[in-house]
Amino acid sequence: MAGTETLSFITNPFFSNIILPFLLIFVVVFAILEKSEILGKDKKYANVIVALVIGFMFIAVQSFVGFTLRLIPLISVFIVILLSYFLIFGFIGVHQSKGLQITMTIIFGIAFIAAVLWATGLLTKWTASTSKADFIGVVTLVVIIGAAIALTVSSKGQRSSQP
Repeated sequence: MAGTETLSFITNPFFSNIILPFLLIFVVVFAILEKSEILGKDKKYANVIVALVIGFMFIAVQSFVGFTLRLIPLISVFIVILLSYFLIFGFIGVHQSKGLQITMTIIFGIAFIAAVLWATGLLTKWTASTSKADFIGVVTLVVIIGAAIALTVSSKGQRSSQP
């Protein structure tokens, strides 16, 4: 019965609500501090202490932990989708065009924003309290902002090629 004991350890609330979120935040903060060298070069012990403090502060606020526990499965699904997308195009030898990269970035950006809104509970509150006209107005605003960004990016590329 060693399999059920292992499974009960993984599903233990202490493990899933405290240990895993702490390790996630600790590792991410430590990696960012090491890569950016904010505290200085070769300051590994200072980076560990700061990452530990931020990790402990994070698990002290249970709403942050709950948000993270709801968001992590969605991010995992996005990573699997993105990885399979890259694998498929890599296997057939198709090189991405700039337009395809921008399109995929926009699609994954919108999906990530929707996932964050869902994980915080704001998506259900927003959709329940908005009418169809409000929704169409927001979608129109997002499309206009996206078009403005696309025009800005494309005009920057044209200006830089002029002498």
